[in-house]
Amino acid sequence: MTRATEQGSEAMAGGIAAAAVGCVPVSVRRFPTGARHYVFDVSFTDRTPVVVRVGGRSAQSDMAGAVHLSDVLRPRGVRLPAILASDVRAAFPWMVLERLEGTDLGAVIGGLLDERLDRIAAAVAQAQAITARAIAANGGSAGRYGYAVRPEQASCHAWSDVLEASLGRSRRRIASAGLFDVGLVDVAQGALAAMRDQVDRIASIPFLHDTTTKNVIVTAGGAFSGIVDVDDLCFGDPRYPAALTLAALMAYGGPARYVAAWLRHAEQPDDRVFRLYVALFLLDLMAEHGQTFNGNERASTPSARAALCRAFEDGLECIRT
Repeated sequence: MTRATEQGSEAMAGGIAAAAVGCVPVSVRRFPTGARHYVFDVSFTDRTPVVVRVGGRSAQSDMAGAVHLSDVLRPRGVRLPAILASDVRAAFPWMVLERLEGTDLGAVIGGLLDERLDRIAAAVAQAQAITARAIAANGGSAGRYGYAVRPEQASCHAWSDVLEASLGRSRRRIASAGLFDVGLVDVAQGALAAMRDQVDRIASIPFLHDTTTKNVIVTAGGAFSGIVDVDDLCFGDPRYPAALTLAALMAYGGPARYVAAWLRHAEQPDDRVFRLYVALFLLDLMAEHGQTFNGNERASTPSARAALCRAFEDGLECIRT
């Protein structure tokens, strides 16, 4: 999406919402998170708010995937927002969705009691389990790995290929920005090589890959509302999003016990392979520094970079022991 389009996108989102629901918005506000699409909170005088997602010219497949997965997962009990209207074939594809009550988990997680964190973790683990069963009922994983809407579209033949692709992307971004030592990628690459046989014995299971401190919506009091921004799935180890969540909490602060509760409810182990995933995601977070996405980038500061380096070193200790 061009800068000119971005500058006019609040008007675009308001027009889409008005046409979809038949009411003129009184407020259109872009959400400050999300690195791919442009997502807006749209309010009205005489009806409940809606969310408008607008994609770039290359986002048609993402939006089509979101519609398909909503049709598959919502009837089975995964709490995704209802799609009120959509045009996935538009030049800038869009969707109008139900506005779930609350905000991203990361905005409130630091103030939630353990009981609330445990309930949210249980809800996320349940959503992941439902997703795995739903895709299994529609033909399973096809024995393939990686990111896709449908199992047969996943591009990798081994789970380690997905991890290698993550490391390769981190290496390129870190090298281009020059803000971190690219040698850190070599350290993680060595750890992956040492565990490759174990990694490649992991079955291909479908999961929601972005249920982290973002996209899990909770109320200010900590009640689970649902999950947003499901455009595709990942096929591989379902602990992967829990590892990303722990990486974010280690890097930016927050209760790691939330992830421990998630793994407990999912009956999944916190072992050396899981900690390898955490290290890979810490590199991924490093690799975002100095990059330009859609205007919602987190500021790169010396303190933020130092915190990531400390978290990575702490993560390596868990792999070595």
